[in-house]
Amino acid sequence: MSDDFAWLTEHSLEIYQKYAGKWIAVCEGEVVGVGDTATEAASQAESARPGKEFILEAVDPETERV
Repeated sequence: MSDDFAWLTEHSLEIYQKYAGKWIAVCEGEVVGVGDTATEAASQAESARPGKEFILEAVDPETERV
């Protein structure tokens, strides 16, 4: 999972531009879930990657950092 945190850091501007104000789920360097709540993002991630571990992050709506 530390690779996913590194990926978030490397792509923080792109993530902010696409997902500001949303929750995202990241698995293996890919956004696999997006939602207004962590539950929504997690549900999408579980459907997209059954049995895989993922991380959830809230994308701040007002800054360019995750």
